[in-house]
Amino acid sequence: MNQKFTVTDTDGEPIARHLTAAEAAHIILTDDGRDYEIRRYELGCVLWTRQQVANRPWTKTVVFSLADTLAEAEAEIFADVISANWPRHPEAMTDAEFDAIAAEA
Repeated sequence: MNQKFTVTDTDGEPIARHLTAAEAAHIILTDDGRDYEIRRYELGCVLWTRQQVANRPWTKTVVFSLADTLAEAEAEIFADVISANWPRHPEAMTDAEFDAIAAEA
C-alpha cells in the first residue's frame, strides 16, 4: 500500500506532507530531541525510545511486533506509532484525512 501521510504539530499545523509511514513515524519519534531504536529479540522486535536531554536512558515501550522479518516488524511498529496519540508529540494522519479536515476549516 502506497498510502501517504501528513504530520502535524500539536496545534494541528502541518509539519510535512506526502510522507511514507516510515518517514512519518520517524518525525514523530525524533521530535524535541528524542531518539528511537527498534531492537530485535528472539521472539520479535520492540520499540525503545529516549530523550537525549541530560543523557536520559533508553526506555522500552509497549509497541512491539512478532513479525518474522525486521522489515515486516518495522512496518508494523511504524503503523502503530502513526495510529497512536503520543502525548506532546506531533501526530500523523493520511493525506486524505488532513485534506478533509482542512476543507472543513
